[in-house]
Amino acid sequence: MDKNMSSYKVYYINLDKSLERRNFMENQFKELNIPITRMPAIYGKELPQDFLQKAKRQHQLLTHFPNLNDGEIGLTKTYFDLWKIITNQQEDFAIILEDDALLTSDFFKDLDTLFSLISKNDFIDIAGRKGFFSLEKNIYLSKFLVPALQTTGQIIGKDAAKKLSINLKTFYAPIDVLKQDVFKHQVKVYTSNKMYVSTNDKNLGGTTIQQKKMFIWKKAIREITRPLWQIISVLTYKLNRCIKNYRFYKSN
Repeated sequence: MDKNMSSYKVYYINLDKSLERRNFMENQFKELNIPITRMPAIYGKELPQDFLQKAKRQHQLLTHFPNLNDGEIGLTKTYFDLWKIITNQQEDFAIILEDDALLTSDFFKDLDTLFSLISKNDFIDIAGRKGFFSLEKNIYLSKFLVPALQTTGQIIGKDAAKKLSINLKTFYAPIDVLKQDVFKHQVKVYTSNKMYVSTNDKNLGGTTIQQKKMFIWKKAIREITRPLWQIISVLTYKLNRCIKNYRFYKSN
């Protein structure tokens, strides 16, 4: 690591059974000559049934339409656990990647600059997606009222991880949706203007989030009711999120 660069640690999230993905990530960083730490992902189906039932009861329909499946709960709990680990690490920042994350050559070239633009209290999604209503923009980063977030790649400050760990503890929505609620977790969220990371899942067997099989009639009902949910959600929770996120950013 460059002595002039802020200290950081790289993690990748990986299920025990996903050996091909583990090799992909380890080889990618071996070529970069950068240490990487594996974070064992929690396999949702192996969580205790009482834990899964309690988590599913925390779901808020207006925040996210489909109920969370076991895989989404497992992934969200993995992040909850990882934030606690980052809180106690020595390094100032953590780079968190999924195990199918393919980094561009620009990422580590620009990393020192990205660190200089944020503090340990901040969070950056490095997938380069545009969110809703731009509040701030420079050459490298944008801040949106509602960020468009993925879990493929992100930079998180040590103090931001602590704040996320304290303020996000329930499974009311998937992890990417939880992080859009800036007013709840109290962490400034930036998105990179460049796409520094892309998903390589098509070459690694597809998604590892297990999908619960659904009867055709249930799927049909869900798709018919989805537009109604979208209208109600926009007029209630999503509008409330915009207002409260705006208040947070204005006061910080």
